[in-house]
Amino acid sequence: MSLICLSLTGRSIEEDLRVLDLYRGQVDVVELRADYLEPSEKFLIRSFPERAGLPCILTVRRKADGGQYEEGEGGRLAMIAEGLAYAKLDRSANFAYIDLESDFHVPAVEEACHIFGTRIIRSMHCVKGLPDNLDEAWKAVSGQAEEIPKLAFACTGAADLAKLALWAEKLPARDRIVVGMGEYGFPTRVLAERLGSFLSYTSPFSAGLPGAAPGQLDPSTLAKSYRFHSIGPNTEVYALAGGKSVVSSRSPELHNAAFCETLRDAVYVPIAAENVEAFLAAADALSVRGASVTVPLKETLLPYVSELSADAAKIGACNTILRGEKGWQGFNTDAVGFERALLEFLQRTDLAGFRATVAGAGGAARAVAFELAKLGADCLIVNRSVNAARSLAKLYGFAWGACDERSADLVADHSDLIVNATSVGMEGGPQGDPLEWYDFSGHEAVFDLVYKPERTALLCRAKAAGCRVSNGYAMLRYQAAAQFTIWTGREPPLSCFSK
Repeated sequence: MSLICLSLTGRSIEEDLRVLDLYRGQVDVVELRADYLEPSEKFLIRSFPERAGLPCILTVRRKADGGQYEEGEGGRLAMIAEGLAYAKLDRSANFAYIDLESDFHVPAVEEACHIFGTRIIRSMHCVKGLPDNLDEAWKAVSGQAEEIPKLAFACTGAADLAKLALWAEKLPARDRIVVGMGEYGFPTRVLAERLGSFLSYTSPFSAGLPGAAPGQLDPSTLAKSYRFHSIGPNTEVYALAGGKSVVSSRSPELHNAAFCETLRDAVYVPIAAENVEAFLAAADALSVRGASVTVPLKETLLPYVSELSADAAKIGACNTILRGEKGWQGFNTDAVGFERALLEFLQRTDLAGFRATVAGAGGAARAVAFELAKLGADCLIVNRSVNAARSLAKLYGFAWGACDERSADLVADHSDLIVNATSVGMEGGPQGDPLEWYDFSGHEAVFDLVYKPERTALLCRAKAAGCRVSNGYAMLRYQAAAQFTIWTGREPPLSCFSK
């Protein structure tokens, strides 16, 4: 079973120990990142393992490898020697592991490790992307049977994630660590067991310390939300596919809680992808069974779906896929999620007589327009691309216009309800207010599909003008509940998808 390792990046040993105490019971191994310590603290390194009371890794990472150590190799060797000095026969008081790079070979250090039972993690870090030849990289770190080879590569896209996962499957059975760094490599940290990794590194973000490497999670999130220690070879994998911002989505919180509640051996993981083809390659490499699909992949996914539900076909976008016998099946739960959340917000059963404006013409806007038409609203579609606005509006006999001040009078005439179905204002997405050119009068009801942050610039401005406002979190919950049913064939647990 893969272990959770807490990487400590404090400026002092005392600070690191205080942070470790916050996570006891959640982590299995602790890594002392000595390259983060104040210079005077290096003389206290040796005391750390005994005081920590857990198996410890000593790491002094060079700047070139993604660490903080910038002095010469002589000084770094002195720090490593300090950590190994006066090793005790009681091995629990020694560092259980030491991380040494593939180009760092000092016979005296290696001999000391052998005598006192400190296993060497022989590592290679490529912070600019995957090397051209993964087999050569493996050969550079795996030469000694008693060592633990470690390869940590920045993934520059989901295509790199797919390549790394497929390659790791073919590695010989032995203790090893394979990590994809950054947003695109995020799934390797959750699915360490599936990649045969000995451990997964985490950082104490909730304690305020800097992350030791890009893409790491807080150990509490990995242990509790993702149920890391329950992931095994038979665990079903579900995913959230979209841009880089998916790694901060709240969808994993909802779906993983539902899997836990229903005792389903499954995990839901965000997969950031540069395009649909790269996501599908990663989905195949990780044996993804089903996925939520968000911007910017909703519409571009359609050609790769072998079967579409009736609603998804009418809307022209799918946000949910399930692997079937003939390929991917596509569904749209945005529409039903939006309808339920909107009517709850407005406290109505239909929108007869309502005049509404929808900002956007992408996959989410298509689901919104579909539902507004079904509910009886008369709508205006505004979008940066007027052609896209026109194409969507014509499906339902709606008005259309540009998403700028030229449409201010049109919006004023369709202002009972205003819906932002763009990604503007989303955390990790384009920032700003998509309707900054429109002056709210205070009578409008404003619904923003964005839910993170809780209050976008659009909602803050609308609220200040006296408007009723809602973000998209209720929609997220309701559409996620529908996805759960599609994937599992079961009713969603209300405890996970209700407020």
